Amino acid sequence: MRRTAVALLLPVALLAACSSGSTSTESSSGAASQAPAASSAAASGGAATGSELIIGFAGGFTGDCAVGDLPALDGMKYAADQVNASGGIAGHPVKIISKDTKSDSATGGTVAQELIDQGAAVLVAPCFPGMAAGVIQAGGKAGIPVISAASTQPEFVVVGGSPAYLAAFGDNVQASAAAEFALKNGAKSVFTVSSPDLSYTQNTPKFFVDAFAKGGGTSLGDVTFSLGQTDFSAQVTQIANLPEQPDVIYTAMFPPDTSNFVRALRSAGVKTRIMGADGWDSASLLDAGAEALEGSWFTTHGAGTSGSAFADFIDGLNAATGKPSDGPAFAALGDSTLQIIAAAVEKAGAIDPAAIAAALPELENVATVTGNVTYKGTNGVPKKDVTIGVVEGGKFSYPETFTPAYIAQP
Repeated sequence: MRRTAVALLLPVALLAACSSGSTSTESSSGAASQAPAASSAAASGGAATGSELIIGFAGGFTGDCAVGDLPALDGMKYAADQVNASGGIAGHPVKIISKDTKSDSATGGTVAQELIDQGAAVLVAPCFPGMAAGVIQAGGKAGIPVISAASTQPEFVVVGGSPAYLAAFGDNVQASAAAEFALKNGAKSVFTVSSPDLSYTQNTPKFFVDAFAKGGGTSLGDVTFSLGQTDFSAQVTQIANLPEQPDVIYTAMFPPDTSNFVRALRSAGVKTRIMGADGWDSASLLDAGAEALEGSWFTTHGAGTSGSAFADFIDGLNAATGKPSDGPAFAALGDSTLQIIAAAVEKAGAIDPAAIAAALPELENVATVTGNVTYKGTNGVPKKDVTIGVVEGGKFSYPETFTPAYIAQP
């Protein structure tokens, strides 16, 4: 098990970026570049003279997937600008084409086929498996490899019936890391808040309870909620009236539900520490409830320590877009996805879909801004570390990055 201790003085989403002396250029991705290169995706140096490597992002840019897919697209476009400015991937310029699936599986299949018809050699699918199945199926039928930038659900790699990959760790891994961190920091009991609306919000708390129990912790129960719910009085009342208050409340809900729930919990006088999953690392969450979230823990995809590759990438992205990313971890995963594709192209020595598809499952220790990625020996859910985030003084800090000793089985 590898652990890295890190700290951050400013929240990643609010890092100020400086573009002194930079110029604006237009790349084949269609995004303006106004900052020094930050992506570490393989670049050949010099001018890109090969044929275009077209990546089709069939993302849920509206609906439930927007929380992850929109920042991931921004990150991928910015990364493509940087790569193209440095000569492309193995001499091939990168072109990102995208279309909204509206977070709907059937629409996703249609959108994916349109992107394939436009020459996409790789497809990037929506962040939730049920909304990505159509994209994966279309990719499988056409022999196009499929990867998700923002999904963490283990079933993503099997839901479409053909090979698919995550750029991120699996929910069972992040929940197990969360449980290990909670136990190490004195938590002995947990109460979970889950939603059957998505496997992400339903299964991630179950993975946490599994790993927590394995380490000697006790579950005091669970209460369910609905996505988009604004009134959490029933859930809060149940928690407040528990015979014994838990040491930690764990949930995989994401904004805007998170801030609504936490504010209601604090208003009812419940001061129990809350622990969340990877949807928490955003400026909007702090804006909506930093005081209520003080002391909370969460899992995420990288530590924005000043000077790190992660922080440098977000600095550059913020400078290029002229605004702080609301989903820096997902934006960084957009870059990581491009880095993974670049590694597959380098290994394959070609940009045709079949060659890339054959190279992906053989990749090992691919360095990305969100950590090293290994697919070899996996089913498409990579071996990858998890970062712990903490809300301190109204800001994010990141005390540890590690692989949990025990990983709950999906």
